Amino acid sequence: MARACVALLAALAAAAGPTTRAPDAPAAPDLELAEVAEVPAWRELWYGSLEALHREPSINNTQEDVLVQLGAVAFLHCPVRNLGERGVSWVRRRDWHIISSGMLMYTNDERFQVLHSEGSDDWILQIKYVQKRDNGTYECQVSTGGGTLSRLVHLHIAVPEAFILGADEHHVDAGSTINLVCIIEKSPVPPQYVFWYHNARMINYDAARGVTVLTEPGPKTQSALAIRAAGPQHSGNYTCCAANTEPAHIFVYVSEGSDTMAATLSRSKARAPPAAPPPARAPLLLALAVLSAHRFTCASSP
Repeated sequence: MARACVALLAALAAAAGPTTRAPDAPAAPDLELAEVAEVPAWRELWYGSLEALHREPSINNTQEDVLVQLGAVAFLHCPVRNLGERGVSWVRRRDWHIISSGMLMYTNDERFQVLHSEGSDDWILQIKYVQKRDNGTYECQVSTGGGTLSRLVHLHIAVPEAFILGADEHHVDAGSTINLVCIIEKSPVPPQYVFWYHNARMINYDAARGVTVLTEPGPKTQSALAIRAAGPQHSGNYTCCAANTEPAHIFVYVSEGSDTMAATLSRSKARAPPAAPPPARAPLLLALAVLSAHRFTCASSP
């Protein structure tokens, strides 16, 4: 830029006429260059500026896949060069809703925001606390004289899932130890905490009642629950969950011994009328009701 300014001044000086200089003073190199080329330097500078103003924008139209964990922050990028005075718009393809135009937002959802630094070619759509409904394709657009330039970004929401090893029911004898192991997978970021619930009560810190919880974070986070000296009061629904994770459930039965349990179930079945369901299913139905209510609590998004 400094060289162009010097050339422009030299050209103006040449147009004004010859100047007096010392005989031994060297000629201005930029002035000599302009005289040789016989093209005023200011014209080059002027036409170069006009060319920059009329240059058409270009967009990186390579489709991109972005994987974000439920509850995290998503950044969708849209690199545009030579934008000039034009604006970049973000559109949600699911319902063709215009989210933004330039820095103006056209949504009441405050989780959405456009990030752009002065001098940068990147127009970023930021989505905080992503939810399941945010999953889908987003398009950034730039309108030009020759049509619309666009770029597609596919946002994928990863929802971690928990499952407890074993069957849906767990039978233990009174006085023994309840051992349950919960695995959390499909989690790009391992959870910091894993919580265990007995019915509607969190029991992670019930050390005085014989409860211990050991958690090992990793690609597949593992959390082990142990309850010593189990009694009938420990029967019920157990839930394993973490933040922004689909929870897992299991129903635990504590009995006075397998023989006693089998005899009790046999006598109950013999006394029950043929059309009535087995009494053993009543606690299970209750557990399913608790399970549904607890599932919403653990898996709800912020």
